[in-house]
Amino acid sequence: MAARRTVRPQARNTRTSLTDPAIISRIRAVLALGGVPWDQLDDGVQQVRVKLLEATPLGQVRNEEAWLMVVAARVAADWHRTQKRDTALRQRLANRWSRWPPKHPQEDRMLALAVADALETLPAGQRQVLTLRFYADLTVRDIAGLLDIPEGTVKSRLHTAVGAMRAYLSAQDVI
Repeated sequence: MAARRTVRPQARNTRTSLTDPAIISRIRAVLALGGVPWDQLDDGVQQVRVKLLEATPLGQVRNEEAWLMVVAARVAADWHRTQKRDTALRQRLANRWSRWPPKHPQEDRMLALAVADALETLPAGQRQVLTLRFYADLTVRDIAGLLDIPEGTVKSRLHTAVGAMRAYLSAQDVI
C-alpha cells in the first residue's frame, strides 16, 4: 500500500500577488465598497502594497489574499477618517475667513497688539505651548510628542498661559 502524501499549497510569492490582476481587482473592489472614490482607488492599491511589503516577511501570512482584503478594508476606513478630519479643518478655516475683512479693523488691530504684548510676558515654555496649540492648531498629544514632554505638562502650561493671557488682556481692558 502506497503512503499518502499531503500536498501543501505553495506559498504565493508576495511580488506575484502584488501584480496579479485578479487580486488587484479584488482589492479595488474592497476599496470601492469601503467608499473610496473611483479616482483614488489606484492610490489605495498602492497603500495596500506598501503595507504588505512593510509589515510581513515573505511566507508568514497563511492566506495572503485574505490578509490583503483586510488591509484594503482598513485603508478604506483610514481614508474616511482622513476625510472627516480634513473636512473639519476646512470648515474651521472657512469660518475664520468668513469674518474677513473684519467689521471693526481698529479694534482687531488693538486686540492683536495686546495679544502680542501678552505673549511676550509669558515664560518661554508657556508661550511655546500656547502658540503651538492656538496658532499651529496642534492637539495636546501632538504638542507633547513634538516637545518631548508629558501631555499633563502641556495641559498645565496651557491652563496657566490662558489664565495669564486672560488676566493681562482684562487689565488692559481689551476683552
